[in-house]
Amino acid sequence: MRVSFIARQCALRSGMMRNFWKTGIIFLMLIICALVALPASAEEMSVLSEQQASLWQGQTSQVYEVTLNCPGTATVTSSYGARFDLYAKKKWGYGSCPSASSILYNYDKVAYGYSGTSSMTLEAGTWCLVVHGYSGSGTYSLRVTSSCPYPTPTPYPTPYPTPYPTPCGVYKSDTRQGYLNQGQAAVYGYFIPSDGRSKIEWSMSSSGSGGSTPIIVASDGMSVESSSYGNAFDLYVFKDCNPKNSYCNTRHYSKGPNAYVSVAPPSSGSTYYAMVYARSGSGNYNLKMNSYKCGGSTPIIVASAGMGVTASDDTGSGAEVSAPSADFVISE
Repeated sequence: MRVSFIARQCALRSGMMRNFWKTGIIFLMLIICALVALPASAEEMSVLSEQQASLWQGQTSQVYEVTLNCPGTATVTSSYGARFDLYAKKKWGYGSCPSASSILYNYDKVAYGYSGTSSMTLEAGTWCLVVHGYSGSGTYSLRVTSSCPYPTPTPYPTPYPTPYPTPCGVYKSDTRQGYLNQGQAAVYGYFIPSDGRSKIEWSMSSSGSGGSTPIIVASDGMSVESSSYGNAFDLYVFKDCNPKNSYCNTRHYSKGPNAYVSVAPPSSGSTYYAMVYARSGSGNYNLKMNSYKCGGSTPIIVASAGMGVTASDDTGSGAEVSAPSADFVISE
């Protein structure tokens, strides 16, 4: 009787032990399955530290270079309301990355940031990346991720990023018209504020009677077109000297009929007086002033292309002359 009881107890304990080991094995298998089922992105994706900077519309960032040992993704996130596009050029060999402008026009991949985010996949290799501010302004964040099981290098700017200038257009413009008889003159003053200007220019056309010089038709939109025969009106520009009140000299002058004068760069805090002088004949004149405010080495768009003057020309290279004696009918 006692032997039967002991046998039953042993059998019961043996069953409990079997259940315990069975439960443990099942639990261990569940853990292994969970580890195997982890997505590759959670285990293998390496996120590089973000590169942050700011851009204005039309600007392009410095060049970033990144080397991927396996496929990855480059993503740019821009400020609200801005569209920043991402351009990529694969680098071959041991040379440096091309300039930002070269990448913009000879890219291998591009991602447009229509929704504030631009993203592209990158194959293994060395890539040169630039961010271009298509519209809006603000900060951006450049992030490169890789599916390699080990960290990949953080993108870094090239040691000497090559900036490229974009053309600079007219900052402010002013147009004046009037009528002059022979010997009369009109003077207009233009003050250069403390923030400075990179260039200021005046173009003048005239039409009327009393001379035999034909009026050249201006085709650049700066001057009033005329095809008649007329007068000879000249243009003088004086720095900080009003010819109506003082004896003034200048190297900035141009003879009619279509006269052009430029100063590059004008002096901040100075006033430049443009004098239209009717040397012969009488008639109407049209005087237009354009000023430019360009940074660094940014080239100026040639607003006076029809006159054969380049964007950086300063016309004050001739001999100094005195202001002609005149009857001033307009002075501002």
